[in-house]
Amino acid sequence: MDSAELQDGTCHPRWDVLYSAAGFSPPVPETINDRASEKCNMLNPGGVTVLRLSPDMVVKYGPHVTITEAQSMIFVAEHTKATPIPKVFAYSWDSYDELTKTNIVNELKTYMDELREIRSEPYIGSVNKGPVRDQTFDNFHVKGPFESEETFNETILDAYQANFPKRHIRSFLAGMLSQKRHSVCFTHADLRPQNIMVRGGSITGIIDWELSGWYPEYWEFAKALYVWRWQNDWVDYLTKALEPYYNEYAVHSFVAEALW
Repeated sequence: MDSAELQDGTCHPRWDVLYSAAGFSPPVPETINDRASEKCNMLNPGGVTVLRLSPDMVVKYGPHVTITEAQSMIFVAEHTKATPIPKVFAYSWDSYDELTKTNIVNELKTYMDELREIRSEPYIGSVNKGPVRDQTFDNFHVKGPFESEETFNETILDAYQANFPKRHIRSFLAGMLSQKRHSVCFTHADLRPQNIMVRGGSITGIIDWELSGWYPEYWEFAKALYVWRWQNDWVDYLTKALEPYYNEYAVHSFVAEALW
């Protein structure tokens, strides 16, 4: 796997190779430039370019691409047996019938359960004890890693109060956040249909691990519902793949609306 990233002012990719899988030779920047100039087989979502170089390889680069995503993918590949870590991108949820959707979500449950079985680290943050990468924390002065769920929650409350100093709601939110103590689990943190690749009715890969890391156990469910915004029946199936945390979702949604 090539962990190259970043763009210069002319939007051409450049990188230092920080990791390369055995037997893999990273493509040179000139090859990427040539393919990018064709403007085909290329996606440009929000400061990130995803360029397909061949049927079995893509390159992802841009000002919002971080090495943490590559590190997370390597971590999951090393600590799970079944969870597929991919190299290509394709998905179309609405085109599937009910049986296919059920099969997909059953597979997804297997992979999510496997992530939960990874021995947890005693902190909340990204892999290698890095900061929290979730967009909710983009404007936070403190991004972790956090030693406990309590310090994680306090940081969220501090950010909310800083944005809305006249809202006398801190004690109320603190009570909601502290109702239950949660275990810490490895979490994808952006589980939406676009990030699940399917071929022939089976999952071939889960992509976009840039926000992943160690989070409270409810985070996967709360984030997945929040980012999808009820666009179709994905949520109906998602509750079969993830343990529901309805109350935590309500709190997270309330806070995220203000901070994100």
